[in-house]
Amino acid sequence: MPVLKIEDFSGVVPMKGDRAIPSGYAVESVNTWLYGEELRGVRPPTFMQNLQSTTRKVFRVPMGTIGGDPAYPGVIPPPSFLGDSTWIQFEDKDTDIVKGALVEDQFQRWYFCSPSKGARFNTFENMKAGLVTDGYKLGVIGPTQAAADTPVIGAISGGAMPNVTRSYVYTWTNIYGEESPPSLPATKTGFADGTWNISNIKPAPAPAAGYPAYQKKWLYRTVTGSNGSWDYYRVAEIPMATTTYADNCATLPDSAVVMNLTLESTPWALPPANLQGWVSMPNGFLVAFDKAVETPAGSGNWVGGNNIYMSEQYRFHAWPHAYKYATEALIVGLGILGQTCVIATQGYPATLTGVKPGACTFTKATVDEPCLSRGSIVSSPSGVIYASQNGLINVGPNGIENVTRTLVNREEWGKNYLPQYLRGVRYQAGYLALRMPPSPGVRSGYFIDPSELKVALTEFSDMENIRNLIADFWSGEIFILKTDGTLQLWDPPIDSAGHKNNDLMPVRWRSKEFQFPYNENFGAYAVYWDPARYSANPYGSSVLPVGQQVRLKVWANRFLVYDQEVPRCGQPVRLPSGFKADLWQFELAARAPVYSLHVASTIKELKSV
Repeated sequence: MPVLKIEDFSGVVPMKGDRAIPSGYAVESVNTWLYGEELRGVRPPTFMQNLQSTTRKVFRVPMGTIGGDPAYPGVIPPPSFLGDSTWIQFEDKDTDIVKGALVEDQFQRWYFCSPSKGARFNTFENMKAGLVTDGYKLGVIGPTQAAADTPVIGAISGGAMPNVTRSYVYTWTNIYGEESPPSLPATKTGFADGTWNISNIKPAPAPAAGYPAYQKKWLYRTVTGSNGSWDYYRVAEIPMATTTYADNCATLPDSAVVMNLTLESTPWALPPANLQGWVSMPNGFLVAFDKAVETPAGSGNWVGGNNIYMSEQYRFHAWPHAYKYATEALIVGLGILGQTCVIATQGYPATLTGVKPGACTFTKATVDEPCLSRGSIVSSPSGVIYASQNGLINVGPNGIENVTRTLVNREEWGKNYLPQYLRGVRYQAGYLALRMPPSPGVRSGYFIDPSELKVALTEFSDMENIRNLIADFWSGEIFILKTDGTLQLWDPPIDSAGHKNNDLMPVRWRSKEFQFPYNENFGAYAVYWDPARYSANPYGSSVLPVGQQVRLKVWANRFLVYDQEVPRCGQPVRLPSGFKADLWQFELAARAPVYSLHVASTIKELKSV
């Protein structure tokens, strides 16, 4: 007579039919965390704090990272220690946030870019104090490239050395030490050791709307190099209100001025106004992409959306015109892997690789795997993952690979997993995704680990009211932002008191369809679980109500023949008699970890399972 023993619980493999999957795999798996091979739930999320109603993304800056208490060096604190972090809130869910890779940055600058706000930055102190809530526009506007803002070289007094030809320019610097491009040069020939009188060194105007204030002016002059080229060297700081300067070249000869800083900002420009996202490269520069703009408005003529730009190295406010590329198709988003930026587009993906922005290699892929959702792009140790029409695509060191090809076919992927509406984050070894279809579609979530087939794929309950999934920069933990304006911590390892969190989500797991050659009758079963780990957390009550530990459903020839709470752990329970079937299926719902399900024709046979 037939007997069954189901243990070593595994996830869903939609690619295979309900009868074709191996024993231990599921046709439905909800809230499960199957790395331990027992049927166990994920820990339910916990409340962290309330947010503004318009918030669609948050970023946490731990106080301990900026001269604070070193006892909390950036790790997720329990909710009772939320005061140890500053929370920055954004209204655009597609805001990209990077830390300034700037040497000796006393201001602790952070940089933000989104489709709605463009390129901006702010300082930690401003953010902590709630000042300049939208941050500053990125870049430094310099003197106009016109005669009105060009310095003037007047009379050259004194001197006896042979004549030289020199040029002078000046720059403006804002309160954060960011320098502008220079003015047009003024050029003249005169005694090398004379006093060169410079005028029309214009003071900086009041900053344009959204930009930080100016603070300094710098004057530079040229020295002819050994190769015949002219290099500009800093001469002096000029008080902002002062428009003239007497450069005594006997006191500051060329041999001395060449020891000063050189002018770097000649090719620097403002970032494009229509930037909508970026990533930070390991060697201290940003790679950004723009959004298409209708030019002129209402014309139906869209310009841009396929351009890549790069900042100067360790100068995030400076964007030389020479540092740019273009893709064939519109860019959806960017990811990062080592020294390579992966460019996900509406057509062929591309890569940008290099350690300096002026010496990068731009490569178009040969595999047509368009990215369907910016929110699906996730950077991981193995590559950059995004959702295409064929599955989850990984662009990594070994090329382009569809990592879900053995789990989900193209038809099921498009129909059931909604790649065009995905928002994903990397969680542990897998990919946690939120489906966000437009109304009246219902939001839902799932977890997939293509590298661990036994875990495979599981769905999550109670995700209908989530706006966004956010990976914490400092710890890798996941925040979920809900439509009621609350922020929660996903799968929290500790509870509000700082102790190990023993709460679990209730799980639902349905077995494969077991096909037997003859009609059989299963008359008894036993379920083994751990009652000591029962969780009464109300999360997921639609999966299993609070108060029930384990529930079993049984189908015979696809008719539901049994649906009862399991009365006792590890003890035989009779199933209904009086019928036989050749097709059997079993479903467990549990609020405690389940180790195994045993089924047999009789209670006596059950003892031998």
